[in-house]
Amino acid sequence: MKYGTGLNTFASEFPERFFDAGIAEGHAVTFAAGLASIGYIPVFAVYSSFLQRSYDEIIHDAAIENTHIVLCIDRAGFTGEDGETHQGIFDVAMLSCIPNTTIYSPSDHDELKEALRCALYETEGIAAVRYPKGKVPVSHNEKTVAEKSHTFTSNNKKTLAVGYGKVGARLENRIKNADILRLKRIHPLPEDALTVCMRYKKIHFYEEGAKNGGIGEHLACALLAKGYKGSITIHAYDGFMPCATADEQLMAAGLDAERVE
Repeated sequence: MKYGTGLNTFASEFPERFFDAGIAEGHAVTFAAGLASIGYIPVFAVYSSFLQRSYDEIIHDAAIENTHIVLCIDRAGFTGEDGETHQGIFDVAMLSCIPNTTIYSPSDHDELKEALRCALYETEGIAAVRYPKGKVPVSHNEKTVAEKSHTFTSNNKKTLAVGYGKVGARLENRIKNADILRLKRIHPLPEDALTVCMRYKKIHFYEEGAKNGGIGEHLACALLAKGYKGSITIHAYDGFMPCATADEQLMAAGLDAERVE
C-alpha cells in the first residue's frame, strides 16, 4: 500500500524506517504497538475502510496498554466512486468509543501538518489523524493553524453551525446566517468548544460520516450532561453509502452546498 497511501517517496528516501505490512491491517497495528513498546513512534498509514479490519488489535494491543501509536487515516469521509465498501464513514464512531484515543480532523494542508505534529509529540495513547481522498486545500490563515482544537467565526447570529474536516471548511466558506464552530480535534471534544456551544439555543451539527456514534451524538451527550436546554440537529449519514459521485454522496447526506445553511 505504499503507493496508495503516498509513502513511496518516503520508502525510497528512508528504507530503514519504512515497513510494508502488506494488506494485513491487524498485523500492522500490533506491529506498531510492538515498536512503540521499545521506544519508537510508529505511524501507520491506512485507508479508513481498511482500518476496520484491525479493531480488535487497536483495543487489545494499543489502547489497553495506552501505547502511543499514530494512525494516519486516509480516505476519511465520502470517497465518491470507490465503491460501497470503501467509504470512510465508520472510523470516527469506531475510534471515539475506545479509551486512550485522540482524533484530529484538519481541514487543509497546513492544519494537517500541525495535527500530525501534535499526534506525534503532544498526544499520549492512540492518536488518529483523518484526511480525505485527493488533494486538500493549501491553507487557512496562520491564526486558524495556530488554534489547535477548534476555530470560531462569529456572524453575530443566534444559531451555531458545527462541523469538522471538509464539511467544517465548507461551513466557514458558505454559511452566513449562523456562527461557525469548526472542530480540529474532534475527540475528546475540546472543553472550550463545549463552552461556546452552551451559549446557543439552536445548534446544527454537520458530519461527513455515520450518524450513529458520530461526533454529533458525542456533542449532544456532552452538552446535555452540562444541562443544555436548546435544540441540536445532526446532519450526517445513516446507513451504507452507495457508490456515487462525491457530489451525489454529499447531497444524499444533506451536506451539499445548497443545504449546508
